[in-house]
Amino acid sequence: MEVVQLIRDGDVARLHFERSDKSVNVLDELCITQLEAHLLALEAEPPKTLVLESGMAGCFIAGADLEIIASVTDVNKATKLAERGQSICRRIEVLPAASVALVNGACMGGGLEVALGCDYIVAVEHKRTRLALPEIKIGIHPGFGGCIRLPQRVGWMKAVEMILSGSAVDARRAKRIGLAALVCKPEQQEESIHYLAARGKVKQRKFNPWWLKLWPAKVLFFQQVEKRTYARLKHLDVEQAYPAIPAVLNLLKEIVDMPDGQALAREAESLGKLAVTPTCKNLIRVFYLGEALKKQEAAKRGREAVAGFRKTAVYGAGVMGGGIAWVAAKTMDVDLHEVAAEPLSRGMKGIGRLANRRGRTDHKRLSRIRPVLDGSGLSDADVVIEAVLEDIKIKRQLWADVGKQVPKDALLLSNTSSLSVSDMQNRRANAGRIAGLHFFNPAPKMPLVEVIAGEKTSEETIDKTCALAASWGKYPVIVADRPGFLVNRCLMPFMVAALKLLENGQKPEHVDGALKNFGMPMGAIELADRVGLDICLHVGNHLGNTLGESRHHQFAMPDWFQQMVADGLLGEKSGQGFFVYEKGKQGALNGKLSTYLSGIKTVEHEANADLSDSSRVMNNRSIIEVCLIPMLVEALACLSEQVVEDAGHLDAAFIYGIGFPPFRGGLLRYFSGYDRTELWSRIENMGFDVPGNLEVLDDFR
Repeated sequence: MEVVQLIRDGDVARLHFERSDKSVNVLDELCITQLEAHLLALEAEPPKTLVLESGMAGCFIAGADLEIIASVTDVNKATKLAERGQSICRRIEVLPAASVALVNGACMGGGLEVALGCDYIVAVEHKRTRLALPEIKIGIHPGFGGCIRLPQRVGWMKAVEMILSGSAVDARRAKRIGLAALVCKPEQQEESIHYLAARGKVKQRKFNPWWLKLWPAKVLFFQQVEKRTYARLKHLDVEQAYPAIPAVLNLLKEIVDMPDGQALAREAESLGKLAVTPTCKNLIRVFYLGEALKKQEAAKRGREAVAGFRKTAVYGAGVMGGGIAWVAAKTMDVDLHEVAAEPLSRGMKGIGRLANRRGRTDHKRLSRIRPVLDGSGLSDADVVIEAVLEDIKIKRQLWADVGKQVPKDALLLSNTSSLSVSDMQNRRANAGRIAGLHFFNPAPKMPLVEVIAGEKTSEETIDKTCALAASWGKYPVIVADRPGFLVNRCLMPFMVAALKLLENGQKPEHVDGALKNFGMPMGAIELADRVGLDICLHVGNHLGNTLGESRHHQFAMPDWFQQMVADGLLGEKSGQGFFVYEKGKQGALNGKLSTYLSGIKTVEHEANADLSDSSRVMNNRSIIEVCLIPMLVEALACLSEQVVEDAGHLDAAFIYGIGFPPFRGGLLRYFSGYDRTELWSRIENMGFDVPGNLEVLDDFR
């Protein structure tokens, strides 16, 4: 199969990348081998102009084949892979031809590094034209010369930012920062190539800016970079969690003063070490988990229908409703409905803040959102999403009213976090088109959505809902209509276990500190504050009452917690919970907490010897086990009950829904590393029945 063609037309040669076996161009063994053969031909008979182009719509080259990186376990082999990629880019760079990379679509990782080997990059204006070096997101750094060539194009400040964040730029921004020599419209591609070819070959670019030759300037620059980078990860042991971050910082500091050849060797050596780390393997797995959710069969089946959707109506302009409206405006016009002017005005102001990023307002997306008080605009709505009060009567009445006004094939989606979708469908003629679409807060940032199928929800509705979520950049996981669905059901035992640790004398900041050190985005105690202690109490009671008496202890909140709620300590929204909050920022531990915890008889736990002595400060590993094992038990119960059918989807749900540390690969992946007998014993000692499907962990080793 030919995936790279060499096409000659007089003085112009084209390397044409196009796959028939994959959805995108990737630098796999087949592609690299053919590219190397064509480079031999070009070196033997150099053209005047060389153009690198893609025949695949929306994709230049998506990067190196992740399967190769995932499978390599030997440092030397990984280093050789990097050196091979470097050689290709270097051979393009030194050809006597003036070389132009015509980027029309995704140009990522190794794809951008190949483009950087060319004299010029032309960025074609297209919604899918994005250029990035995102390797840091899979636990490595650029290895085909990107760490050397990107600073030559965009300068050190921007290059370091792009490499450390993995962030992408569009065509126009690529031109502004100097990454692209030209930006053009699709019909101007050939004209742009001729214009740049006439300039001829670029002389060696200056690698070392004068100010970085000054030792104090170099030290200060990288000190500031490190300070900003580590500020985001202050609770982690970064060397263990994300070794690529210190590795790339050290690499960049070293190669500033190195000749190109020596710098390339250092880059390959560093990448070789990172490619075999557990973090790299886990992050690649997480990437595949996300892609599996986006590309699941349901989403594929609904894609064509959703492509024709033009309008969404969102009911409820609160924090969730406003966030959902902003998400939907990514691809569609949105009517934001409210019953009164004041909450609608607040909602639109919140959306305005979402639209203003880094001092620039996204006016185009903002203009797609229309505030509505009169109930108009439903006759042409393709989708209706409600984010109103969590009251089954209100939601059922809304579907009764809306169902009479929308087209007969419109999707009717509820952003419920706890109510039964099947109950909403009761006595509704449009029941088959009603489903749950549960966003996580904040909706614009959290990648996961739960797609809930009620008893009468049609398969077509689920397909369309999954495809719709994927079109908005979300990861849809299909879950059964059971109490708590998946994520909240498994999250509650985690929070209850953390609360019980407080009864044993552990301090909230110590419990949360251990969980954040493990990699959780926030501790369980702070999470309760952020969600709202009243909401936690309601959800815990609901799950405890509906899942059966034998499960009640996993969800029941302590009496003292209930008293906190009764006294108005509701967490962030009331300004006081376990911690004190001012303007949304967490402050010190609430001094009133000792009143609620005083006089509590220490609860005996057998999971760890540390727990039997309330005067002893538990070590971090013990805290992690006490909090995560209840979550694991409930997750395995959800698999057994087919709340979610795919174990991989379950792991993805925890990563993308609650921020389970990606570098650990997922909840099931993490516990798969435990000795089975030891894990069995710990589950029993904590008072749980050992799940009958514990062997599912074997699939995640």
